[in-house]
Amino acid sequence: MATATKDPQSILIRGRLSWPKFTYAEALKQNASSKFPKKDEDVRPNFQLLLDETQADKLVTHLRDVFLPWCVEQGKNKDKSGLTEAQAKKITKVLDEADWEVDGVLGLIKPVHEKTKPLAPEAVMSVPVNGFKGQDLTLKAIVRSESELANPADDLIIPERGMILPIADTTHELYPGSVVAAELNLFAFVGANVGITASTSDVVFIRDADRFGGGGGIDEDELFMDLDD
Repeated sequence: MATATKDPQSILIRGRLSWPKFTYAEALKQNASSKFPKKDEDVRPNFQLLLDETQADKLVTHLRDVFLPWCVEQGKNKDKSGLTEAQAKKITKVLDEADWEVDGVLGLIKPVHEKTKPLAPEAVMSVPVNGFKGQDLTLKAIVRSESELANPADDLIIPERGMILPIADTTHELYPGSVVAAELNLFAFVGANVGITASTSDVVFIRDADRFGGGGGIDEDELFMDLDD
């Protein structure tokens, strides 16, 4: 039996959670404070993933070896997420140089904010992730023992590797700084420049880590400008 080929647009990434707006209502409120507000129907929940070197390498390798070649094939047929060879090479050059402080990938890879670096010293890049228009993100958590259940159930058997449940059914909390995972759906676009966006429907709590302080000292104008890029 042939093995199913993984969707080239999808990649599972793990990182520290930053600046989450999990609901459409929260995203609308954020949008209203932006210098460049979007139409309400275009607003999406969003968060950022701060990746360590291992996860950053995983993302870069997938982009260079899987996603961008697929985009070039799409471009030959004028399909969505299609790029020309030249456009793909432009992004590949940035990926190969891997100097995120100087040059990232529009829409997908940004430097870690200077005021966030001390909170997540292992992070080498920041990846903005969007939910879907008009929908809240679905929040989940991995549990590995009954002690992590909000309401322990006799008929629930937790496998050794753990299981994923709605976060409301667990004792866990998604907070800035916690380690989370998300299956990213990648999409290439061409505007004034070529870029890539990432979207997801679910955010999964993996484990606790040092909580980021309540955002004190962050330049809100700079943050909103980043989110509007």
